[in-house]
Amino acid sequence: MSRSAVQEGSGCKTQLVNGFSCLVLGIVIVALTPLFQSLPMACLAAIIIVNLRGLLFQIKDFFFYYRISIMECLLWFITFLTILLFEVDIGLYVGLGTSFLINTIRTQMPRFAVLGQIDNTELYKNVKVFPVARQFANIKILRFDESLYACNTPFFKRKFYELIGIQLRQDPLISYDIQNLNQNDGIQYKYVILDCSPFNFIDTVGVKLLIEIYNDLKKRDIQLYLSECRCKLTKTDCSNSNLTMFFVLLRYFIRLFINSAFIVIKSQ
Repeated sequence: MSRSAVQEGSGCKTQLVNGFSCLVLGIVIVALTPLFQSLPMACLAAIIIVNLRGLLFQIKDFFFYYRISIMECLLWFITFLTILLFEVDIGLYVGLGTSFLINTIRTQMPRFAVLGQIDNTELYKNVKVFPVARQFANIKILRFDESLYACNTPFFKRKFYELIGIQLRQDPLISYDIQNLNQNDGIQYKYVILDCSPFNFIDTVGVKLLIEIYNDLKKRDIQLYLSECRCKLTKTDCSNSNLTMFFVLLRYFIRLFINSAFIVIKSQ
């Protein structure tokens, strides 16, 4: 680590500096060793410490990452500590492994929110973050803050039914068998809107899950609608099977039902 820090402090840009360093080191060992015999170790230590100063001052980045994201702060701290205690190569490997683990956890268990309308606006926000957001009596608006694919479909299905008030009898396996679902849940609303704007992509397992949920809700007299759909979703079997309706904007969707007198707003 100290050698790399000295090279960086000297203005080196590429790995070709290692060849030049080996050449200089060979010349010193062969011809200049007697000249360095009386050089105090403190001088050599000072050279290393001065070049490590920039690396040690990066500890200030800890507070910057902490204010942005706890997970990013944890990733930075683990990588920094590993490099400091061991060496750069080990620190890079540990940092890459930690980053992969954190991103895997984020994609498998993302945020699943219930949305409500802000009064006198066409904005729909998380009701837990914005308690003033107004929900509708017979419409449930949900948003899944991640792309839907095989790794997070069990979590999606479990949280989806939990948020709409339907209890699963068994673990949420991905299949077309819906016999494991309660059929007599006291659901008051008739429409579930899934905001698909965070869906950057969706795989076959995700498509099958949406079809499965649609068919199950239809048997319960609940209509599932997908809004804010991107091209990746509209080109899948969800639209080809004519199982759901796609809407460009959520506010148009809500306005359609309001104008059709299908919604009874909850009394304040």
